[in-house]
Amino acid sequence: MPEQQFDVFLAHSSKDKPLIRQIYRQLKTRGIRPWLDEEEIAPGTKFQDEIQQAIKQIKTAAIFFGKGGLGGWQALELKSFISQCVERNIPIIPVLLPGVENIPEELIFLQEFHAVFFKDNIEDKKALFQLEWGITGTRPTTPSPPPSPLPPPPSPDVNRKELYECEPSKLLFIKNVRDPNGGWAYTLDRIQQMGASLESRVFELFWLPTSKGARSASKGDLMILNQHAKVTHVVEMLDDEIRKNDAGYFRWVQIVWLPAQKDWSQLPHQREILGFEPPTIGGGATYSFASPNFGKFRAAWENLGSFQQHVFKMLIGTEGQP
Repeated sequence: MPEQQFDVFLAHSSKDKPLIRQIYRQLKTRGIRPWLDEEEIAPGTKFQDEIQQAIKQIKTAAIFFGKGGLGGWQALELKSFISQCVERNIPIIPVLLPGVENIPEELIFLQEFHAVFFKDNIEDKKALFQLEWGITGTRPTTPSPPPSPLPPPPSPDVNRKELYECEPSKLLFIKNVRDPNGGWAYTLDRIQQMGASLESRVFELFWLPTSKGARSASKGDLMILNQHAKVTHVVEMLDDEIRKNDAGYFRWVQIVWLPAQKDWSQLPHQREILGFEPPTIGGGATYSFASPNFGKFRAAWENLGSFQQHVFKMLIGTEGQP
């Protein structure tokens, strides 16, 4: 066999074999070629003869000390093995397995070598890092931790605004919303829990990843929010930015109209406000009143301007107070 076929010889007691097997597998996953007796010595072969051959093929030697002591490796044999390694300039790495704090007195001379300590278990990342470093002679590069998710951007700093301050021509969209617990979505209490200010009534409106229309509205456009067959909000889009994460899409909006009634179940049916029955896709898609494909709206209203004036007339005067 060619010399230095293996990166490290794993010298250990048979009592520690289960732990050494784990370390053997860990080293292999790191691209290191370890020499382990049960993997390299065929049945019927003389153990010491194979050890002598192994010394010619290794770059480093790791000497493991477990709670069971030296075991089959008697101190004299181990000293002979270590001496041969030293003669061949093979680096020696003492490794103390969990539960062992000191190198045995018979081999106290090994204290001159920088040891690796497995503190609690064989999965000790620091110990594996140190062992890999000792074997390769190169400090391993530690993987960078995944970046922390970016916090939501600060909400836009705007003054409170009411529907009567808005232009009816900006009322261009409708979106069905739904509370996951079956209640009412985007109540003042809920948006306050989301970190919104009750003074400005700004919050992030949510779209599922599968929902359409998160990008449809532009800054300054108005959008009706309906739920449980009631019109519960009119919101103004505050910018053109869309924030995305694994949950879905978010956009900053400001409430410009809320119903005065505290019990939203007592609100009139949405048909009385809108003059037609909009789709009720929860979470949902955003529909544009200006789109020729919005069939239900087109069937009820021939003129967009008339619809916008009608909705403003129905809602103004019934704006709620926080």
